[in-house]
Amino acid sequence: MAQCQTQAVGLVRDAARWRAALLLSEGGPFNHEGESKVARPSVEGALGFWGERLFGHNVYRYRPGPGNGHGSSSSLALGEAVRAKLRSLLGGAPEVMVRVTGGGRGMGPIKAHMSYISRGGTLPLEDERGEKIQGTEALSDLAQEWRLAGSRIPWRSHRREALNIMLSMPLGTDGHAVFAAARDFAQSALAGHKFAMVMHEPHTDARSNRPHVHLVLKIQGQDGRRLRTRKADLGEWRQCFADHLMEQGIAASATRRYTRGEIRPRLWPQDASTHSQEGKADFMAPSERAAATEAEVLAAWQGVVGVLSRSEDLQDQKLARQALAFVLQMAMIARRRAMAREQQHAPLQALLDLSHAIGHQQDAAIAARRKELERTR
Repeated sequence: MAQCQTQAVGLVRDAARWRAALLLSEGGPFNHEGESKVARPSVEGALGFWGERLFGHNVYRYRPGPGNGHGSSSSLALGEAVRAKLRSLLGGAPEVMVRVTGGGRGMGPIKAHMSYISRGGTLPLEDERGEKIQGTEALSDLAQEWRLAGSRIPWRSHRREALNIMLSMPLGTDGHAVFAAARDFAQSALAGHKFAMVMHEPHTDARSNRPHVHLVLKIQGQDGRRLRTRKADLGEWRQCFADHLMEQGIAASATRRYTRGEIRPRLWPQDASTHSQEGKADFMAPSERAAATEAEVLAAWQGVVGVLSRSEDLQDQKLARQALAFVLQMAMIARRRAMAREQQHAPLQALLDLSHAIGHQQDAAIAARRKELERTR
């Protein structure tokens, strides 16, 4: 046991060794002579450590309870969860979308939204108890139930009393599976709150060709407390929805933009000075905050690839190669390489710019001398 713990600690500390391979090489960190492979039980803890830093702490939805956080079974489960997310991401599984589209400030706007998403009661809503609500009369009864349950919701309110949430998947995804996954998501992630949801598909929503679910959530829970959503909560909701989609047999992924190595496009400045080689390199450089996030993500990828590549399991080594290939084609890696090329060319370009400047100065001096001679004639 002590040997396994020592090997696991060594794997966690080894991430820096893969920095050059991830950022510069076209090969991989798999051919180091004399490097010993590590038994799979020792891999799990280190893989979970780096996996949580890569995918976030919601990588494993069913968190081990108190007293079980350091057991071998929880490490194994977390390691397998990281592998599952890697296979999903590297396999090109579509990214799920969970978005808060607004919210009703009072029962009037809430009822109007329920009527809108149910197409005036023609499409059946489903509530948190699994009951179907269809028709204008049933819709009015549901609104009355929401208004009177707990603290009363006024017809108009200065604050949001409900959240409008949309969950969607790309065209071609089975609508029944999407709705079933959305139901399971709501019952697990939004337990203790009233909600109503409806399925939209291309034949019921001409404005979208994506199968999607509209969900109206009452912000005040049955315990009287109001739900407060943060950006991190949306990430957890995406992961929860993706987990339930996979339980329905639908390939799905829920990863952050930075985890995928994506970068936000930036507008090219109009200042002509940025068109020099040094200016281009400065422009391509990310902001200080973005650079720190990129560094954290790349360190996590380095750790994951390093751990898997040192595993004695051939499938782990294969997954490490796939992960390295994925990282090397990331947009943020391409930008770093471009910055390195621009910076290498900067001294030569500076000499060329200086030469052009001197030439312009000489031309200007010659022109001034000619004018002076013409005046003295």
